[in-house]
Amino acid sequence: MTTIVLADRSNIVRYGLRSLLDSRSDFRIVAEATGGWEAIQCVSQLRPNVLIMDWGMGRRGGMEVIRRVKMKSPSTQIILFSLDWSQSQFLDADESMDVELIYCDSIGTEVLRVIREGNAKPPCLIALTPTVMAPRRMTPERTKQMAAG
Repeated sequence: MTTIVLADRSNIVRYGLRSLLDSRSDFRIVAEATGGWEAIQCVSQLRPNVLIMDWGMGRRGGMEVIRRVKMKSPSTQIILFSLDWSQSQFLDADESMDVELIYCDSIGTEVLRVIREGNAKPPCLIALTPTVMAPRRMTPERTKQMAAG
């Protein structure tokens, strides 16, 4: 059984993700959080297999939450998502080396795929966009190649 913590400030988004994940018998949502600090506390206490979190969470930026979750529960798979693909463009050079970007037209489908693939390293940032606008995956290795010219 894969245990999951959901984190998003929007009740509607959490409800949608919970509905999608609850329909799978091998997933169990153990907690929901409405902010970055609350997400860190849930992961620290419960040590879930997966944290699914909105990239634009509240006062604590996504990268800060990633750092703290990795310290508190290194085996927790981190899946970030953004309903606005342009938010993924705000990763600075160091951050883009630490996060795999996945552009898609269905957050739910990609979240399920990433969970089923197993403990993805580094954390994934799934960004909703028409797939014709951007490459499907930007791995840290590909980002380094592009930066090197």
